[in-house]
Amino acid sequence: MQTFLSRSITILLLAAGTAFADTPIENVSVEDFKALVDNGEGILLDVRTPDEVAQGKIPGASVLNIYDEDFERKLNYMQKDKPIYVYCRSGGRSSQAAKTMSENGFSKVYNLLGGIGAWNKAEYPLEKSEPVSTKLTPSISPTDFASKIESSRVALIDFQTQWCAPCKQMEPIMDSLSSEYKGKATILKIDVDANPKIASSYSVQGVPVFVLFVNGKEKWRHSGIVAKETLQEVLEREIKG
Repeated sequence: MQTFLSRSITILLLAAGTAFADTPIENVSVEDFKALVDNGEGILLDVRTPDEVAQGKIPGASVLNIYDEDFERKLNYMQKDKPIYVYCRSGGRSSQAAKTMSENGFSKVYNLLGGIGAWNKAEYPLEKSEPVSTKLTPSISPTDFASKIESSRVALIDFQTQWCAPCKQMEPIMDSLSSEYKGKATILKIDVDANPKIASSYSVQGVPVFVLFVNGKEKWRHSGIVAKETLQEVLEREIKG
C-alpha cells in the first residue's frame, strides 16, 4: 500500500513539474529581463497608461494600454510565436497581461518583476515616448481594398498598427519603397485597428504583416520586421516577371 502511495505521489509530482515547465509565463528579475531584451529575439511590450508612458519607457517597447477596451483584440495582432517581454509600473498589470496572452496562445511571456520601478532602480536606460495617437488612421472599405489590389498588377501591403514598435521601425522603409516604386507597384499601409474586417479577411496576425499581391492574388507573405533588400527582391521579381 505504501509503495503504491509513494509511486502515485511521484507520478503527481512529475506531472506537476512538467506542467510548470510547459507554462508560457515566466516572472524574471530586472537583470534577466534586460538580458532578454538585449538579446533581441522577442517583442517588448509596455502595458501602462499613456500618462505613465509619457514619463519614459524602455527603449524599443510597443505600447498597449491594458485598460484599453480593445486590449485583448489588439494583443492578438502580435506575433504569438515570438517571446514577449512585458512590463508595467510595478508588475501587477503586466502579470495580468501575461495571463491574458497565455490564454490566447502566446508561446512564451516574460514578466518583469517590479516593473519599470525596478528598471529605474537599476539605472537602466529609458527613452522619451511619443504619444500613441488614439485617432485611427482613415479606414478603407473591404470592397475598395479588394478593388485596389485587383487593379494593380503588383501590390505590396503593410498591415500595421500605430502602437506596434516593429511597425514604426518599418515605416521609413515602406515610405522609401513607395517613392522608389511609384508607377511600378502599389505600396499601401493598412492600419488593422481602423480596418478590422480587412485584417480578419486576410488572416492578419503578427503585425507588421507584409503581403504581396500579384494580379489580385496573394503571392508572398511575411510577419515581423524584414530587410528592405528582401522586399525589393520580392517586388523586382514580380515586376520583371
